[in-house]
Amino acid sequence: MQRKTSIVGIQLTPSMDSEENLKNALALADEAFEAYKYVDMLVLPEYFYHVIHRSDAGRTGPYPEEIEEEFSKRAKKHSAYIIAGTVANRKGDGNVYNTAVLFGRDGEKAGEYSKTHLFDVLNSMGGFNESDLITPGDRLFCCDTDFGRIGIAICYDIRFPELARTLALKGVQYLFVPSAFYSPRQDHWQDLLRVTAIQNSMYVIGVNLFGKLNSANVFCGRSMIADPWGVPVATAPDKPGIIQAYTDSGYARATSDSVGTFHNRVPGVYDVK
Repeated sequence: MQRKTSIVGIQLTPSMDSEENLKNALALADEAFEAYKYVDMLVLPEYFYHVIHRSDAGRTGPYPEEIEEEFSKRAKKHSAYIIAGTVANRKGDGNVYNTAVLFGRDGEKAGEYSKTHLFDVLNSMGGFNESDLITPGDRLFCCDTDFGRIGIAICYDIRFPELARTLALKGVQYLFVPSAFYSPRQDHWQDLLRVTAIQNSMYVIGVNLFGKLNSANVFCGRSMIADPWGVPVATAPDKPGIIQAYTDSGYARATSDSVGTFHNRVPGVYDVK
């Protein structure tokens, strides 16, 4: 019998010390690899290494070598895919992007996605808009793995159903959502994850920061793995830690067939620009 796919999410509380943040992330990742017989995918939150602020405008550099080195090493050692959260990084065009990097089981970089929808609302970052520093990405990301087709969305992206539906129409069975979703909107956070799973017959894995960085940055945690019926099969408590679930890409296909939301679509009447 084919084994189930083991998905792990790492929920972290950020600090102003990037080295400490990385140390904590690696400790929980190592704990997860030790706790479970095998891990197929391990995911960290958005901005797990450093939460952006105004002073970063002129001094953000390329993707940190230490992050690439540490997670590449662990991906290869444990033969696991890893989405190393997201990191603000300056690319060759001179712009700064909020990027999630995917490492393959061999430790090599297997792809990346830069956040498309930037968080410029509700004064939630103390008057600092994400676009004051970050340039939006201009393409979506999906790829085939040995356990199914995966996609990545980042935090605020989850509020835009067009993104998830586009990925679903491309055959994505697992949507990974590294996030720094703000408190007190944990009801929105969890409902959005569940609804995205239901509407698109896919697993949706939301991995969030938790706790208070400062008065302008308080994160709601409640990381969740929702199955294609929208059922939460793993949910994090209000503290740093690990969530894990065994999943089955065939279940996503079966769910899609049973509710008919793809083969009963009527694209000719939709006017989505």
